[in-house]
Amino acid sequence: MNPVEITYQGHERYRALNTKNGRSVAVDCPMTRGEEFGPDGLVAAGLGACMLISMNAFAERHGLDTSGAHADVDVSLAGRPQPRISAIDVTIRLPRSYDDADRVALEKAAGTCPIKHSFRDDTEISTRFEYADDPGGHA
Repeated sequence: MNPVEITYQGHERYRALNTKNGRSVAVDCPMTRGEEFGPDGLVAAGLGACMLISMNAFAERHGLDTSGAHADVDVSLAGRPQPRISAIDVTIRLPRSYDDADRVALEKAAGTCPIKHSFRDDTEISTRFEYADDPGGHA
């Protein structure tokens, strides 16, 4: 386990500390400040990183080069009076071409991310993959 400690620093600013390695990230309220990561941005970063980690672990085991791959993640909030994450759009961009079998395997590996499977069933998560030879991508 890797506990995170959140400290309120005043004036709607927070610091999230990884207690295992001492690294930290600033957090603030996106509705009022929006200068640092907001909680929804941290969720987006966690999901995108997890999907890339899952995909790249598979790629390394199978001799596929995925260096330079990146994920763009957009989180949508909905609901009143209690907003929640209702939809997440993930686009994974790979700077190379792969044959069809490798594409299927890479996409399946990205889908094994445990963070992705931690959301409510009614949270819509759409994932799109774009390859160097197919910039229009597919879902």
